Amino acid sequence: MTLSRRPNRRSESERKQALVEQAAADDVRDLHCQIPAGLHWLIRVQAAERGIKMTAVVIEALESYFEASP
Repeated sequence: MTLSRRPNRRSESERKQALVEQAAADDVRDLHCQIPAGLHWLIRVQAAERGIKMTAVVIEALESYFEASP
């Protein structure tokens, strides 16, 4: 399974800052789910390469998914 990359509307630094602010917000919820080991590894690698937390990668992916859905 691969995730296609869409052109970013905001710069990378703006996206990182937005995710940091989101994660620091008081109104956050935990999401506990089981995912395939291969997908977990891909998230971990992506986070490490970009120097961000895995949570930020998951948030970005979910936001992109919902932006693309009707």
